[in-house]
Amino acid sequence: MSEVTKEDIESVLTGIVSRGKEELYSTPQSELDKYYYFQYDFTRSKEWNLYRFTDLLDLYKRQCRAWEEHHNGMSCVVERVRDTYLMPKIRQFIVDFKKRTNELENSGLSVSKNTPKHQ
Repeated sequence: MSEVTKEDIESVLTGIVSRGKEELYSTPQSELDKYYYFQYDFTRSKEWNLYRFTDLLDLYKRQCRAWEEHHNGMSCVVERVRDTYLMPKIRQFIVDFKKRTNELENSGLSVSKNTPKHQ
C-alpha cells in the first residue's frame, strides 16, 4: 500500500472545495434557502436560539454572498445579500422570539431567566 502524501491530501481537499463551489454556483437563486440551517427550537431558551441563529445566519450569509458575487458581480453585493436573503430570516427570528417570550410569560416563567417569576 502506498503512503498518503501532502499532495494527495491537498488534491482531495481542493476537490471537496471545488465541488462545493460548483454545487453552490449551480443552485438556482430560488433554492438558496437550502443553505439556511437554523430552525427556532421552542424547547430551548431564547438566548440559546439567538446564539445558534447568529452562527447559522453568518454561514448562510457567506454562501449567499459567494453566490451573488459569482452571478451578479461584486457591486452592491452587501446590500443585495442583506436585503434579499438576511432580512427575511431576521424578521422571522423576531416573530419566533416574540412567540417564545409570550409563551414564557403565559406559563408564569420569567422572560429574562426562564425561571418562575415568584422565586
